[in-house]
Amino acid sequence: MARDGREKRRVLLSFDTEEFDVPREQGVEIEIDESMAVSVEGITRVLDLLKAQGVAATFFCTLTFATHAPDVMRRIVAEGHEVASHGVDHTTPRTTDPAVSKEGLERLLGKAVAGYRQPRMFPVDATDLERVGYRYNSSLHPTFIPGRYMNLDVPRTPFYKGRLLEIPASVTPWLRAPVFWLACHHYPQWLYRRLCRRTLRHDGQFVIYFHPWEFVDIGATKRWKIPYTVSHNCGDEMLRRLERLIATFKAMDARFVTYNQFTDEYEESNNPAAGV
Repeated sequence: MARDGREKRRVLLSFDTEEFDVPREQGVEIEIDESMAVSVEGITRVLDLLKAQGVAATFFCTLTFATHAPDVMRRIVAEGHEVASHGVDHTTPRTTDPAVSKEGLERLLGKAVAGYRQPRMFPVDATDLERVGYRYNSSLHPTFIPGRYMNLDVPRTPFYKGRLLEIPASVTPWLRAPVFWLACHHYPQWLYRRLCRRTLRHDGQFVIYFHPWEFVDIGATKRWKIPYTVSHNCGDEMLRRLERLIATFKAMDARFVTYNQFTDEYEESNNPAAGV
């Protein structure tokens, strides 16, 4: 893929649309109604922003979220966004999740679901995904984060495994510094946007993901025991940061495309039979 030419620059913006389960990671139980209320509030704010900006995104939805928020799902589709699978629920992934979630989402939406992302970007078998009919997988973070990811030996840009297109989250060239949602919360914003611009110019595409609960002030509810590393700059400030990030990419004349659209375009210029 050419690295020069603004018309080649594409942004793959996505949201892991799940029931809010961060308190459970701190040993705090949260009822489904409460966790869904947080996620629905956040995703509504995100959809309002995307509509105002005229930007398309991909929403990786758990089946649990989709069945509890049918109105939100209808809005996502009606406003031209893509729905992909994020498993059945976010807390306890199972090997059957890709097949079960795909079938369930397709039944709810009345349309095909092309892509998958494993909760927390953990490993998932590409052969299983291809077997049940997925076109792409975006479950790979090609970086090193202690206690979470050790993926320095894998490609950092899209590649095929068989006929399944792997779409890793973007990291910077050479050093593979993560530029995902948590980096947007904590890096100085001038530095964060510079790293994003540099990565987009180098690769020709920028793959980024957020969560709906980031756009809610989750730190205000003390009983949830949300750590500072997660709650910092959540709520209104994160919405402003996303808006500025979108403006940064627009200033580069980048196109915002869904993951399925990117897969179509990638297939036009690459031979999937060649594999990797």
